[in-house]
Amino acid sequence: MDDAPRVLSWNLTKRCNLRCAHCYLSAGEAEQGELSTEEALAVVEQAARAGTELLILSGGEPLMRQDIVQIAAHASALGVNVVLGTNGTLLTDEKVRRIREAGVQGVGISLDSVDREKHDTFRGVPGARARAVTGIRRCVAAGLPVLVQATVTPWNYHEIPDLMRFAADLGAAGFTLYFLVCTGRGETLTDITPDQYEAALACLVAAQGRYPGMMLRAKCAPQVYRVAVREGSVLAGSAGCLAGISYGRITPEGDVTPCPYLPLPVGNVQRTELADIWANSPVLQQLRAPTLSGRCGSCEFARQCGGCRARVYATAGDLWGEDPFCSYHPRGTPTPATTPLAWEDEATARIQRVPGFIRERVKAGVEGFARARGYPVITLGVLEEVLRSVGRPVPGRRPESAR
Repeated sequence: MDDAPRVLSWNLTKRCNLRCAHCYLSAGEAEQGELSTEEALAVVEQAARAGTELLILSGGEPLMRQDIVQIAAHASALGVNVVLGTNGTLLTDEKVRRIREAGVQGVGISLDSVDREKHDTFRGVPGARARAVTGIRRCVAAGLPVLVQATVTPWNYHEIPDLMRFAADLGAAGFTLYFLVCTGRGETLTDITPDQYEAALACLVAAQGRYPGMMLRAKCAPQVYRVAVREGSVLAGSAGCLAGISYGRITPEGDVTPCPYLPLPVGNVQRTELADIWANSPVLQQLRAPTLSGRCGSCEFARQCGGCRARVYATAGDLWGEDPFCSYHPRGTPTPATTPLAWEDEATARIQRVPGFIRERVKAGVEGFARARGYPVITLGVLEEVLRSVGRPVPGRRPESAR
């Protein structure tokens, strides 16, 4: 299905046991009008009908909903991949077991500092870091993949290498560096500078080679494409912004927005079918074919990057202006790596087994990697080399021990 909401981030509740300084939802107490269990299960069915392939159950703190296992199990039964976004502090061994049995395929857990006091101060509750680390260890021990997530700010900017190393030491399957969008409770926070954005992205791209078993990603920083393609990094495959294109958000009350950091309701699933909202919203249609202005409008990387629309909206109230935190000045030269490389049949067959919501991005990363190394054709061997470098098995290929 074209233009389907393939990835949905769902804030199931505004209730949370932490008081994080940067929370875009200003979470704390439950909101009036949050969807009931029956209503939530109906939304899961809407998402499946609309073509959603990945459902991210988030909050607030989603584990504070007593029906979280029921919701996850219902989505899994309908063939939707489910992951959980949590602060990790409530993950007991029993909860880990239950969410695994419900079909949850991975857990994103936030960790913003290697320093206990700094993390706890940022998250607003003493002991938050210790409990989050314990939660990560419980998931890893149970075989549930963990994605460690950190939000870069002026006070932890210098810790990025240490955070990646710590995540790898814990056995995390991936590490995601989020770039702050000053919305919600984070509206008053100070962001890092454009030059620090550039340096942080370069640090992330360079680190992929040091952690071949861990998938690294940047979020809310579509500029990573420009940095990654310059280095021939597979991180080019995770670049760009899919908000309103194949990614959206549902609020606790059922409002649909292009992304969690862009609070522009385009409909409500209590009143209108999700598929209809997705197909007919004027805002979403504009996001799929934007007319950008400023540096973003003249940039040779506009198609792959386009800047963060949420950040532009938060800082200037304009969806289509230039991203103020990008330091790049367009050169007007042709965009590199736009012509697809040839793929051998076996490699093509295997890449089709990658979930649809990330397939094109994975292909872009594979081709960027191949170009940087002078490979004229994508063979199965090239595909294996790339996916191993980010800790992913080649889909459909049996382990050596099973042959």
